[in-house]
Amino acid sequence: MKMNKSDIIIILFIALIYILMFSNIVQSASVEGVSMYPVFQNGALTFYVKPISINVGNVIIYKSPYFNNYVIHRVIATDNGYYITQGVDKITNPIPDNRIGLEPASGIPKNLVVGKIIEFGNFTFSIPYLGYISILFSSII
Repeated sequence: MKMNKSDIIIILFIALIYILMFSNIVQSASVEGVSMYPVFQNGALTFYVKPISINVGNVIIYKSPYFNNYVIHRVIATDNGYYITQGVDKITNPIPDNRIGLEPASGIPKNLVVGKIIEFGNFTFSIPYLGYISILFSSII
């Protein structure tokens, strides 16, 4: 069986993802819900790194101070170390998270930010449907 160049590139890309994940440089998160559509679809697997700096427009993952879950949303404003976030889908998220009770009125404090989603320019990397595996296992446990 002869391998195409595209097959080799895919294998190397998958190997690179595994190396980065097992070295704890990059971690993964599964997307549940539609608040970030079309950036992420429900069931997508995305990747994040420990945040060094967070700016307006970055997508972050944070631990909700009110619910026992993690939220992946875009930063729409910053104020003295607090981040106000909102999903990109204007139908399911027409107003910022601090006005609907998903986060405090002042925003998310820096210590609750788990990571910053990896972005390349305007492209946010994710793998569609692969996150369903993690979602399925977390619902069983």
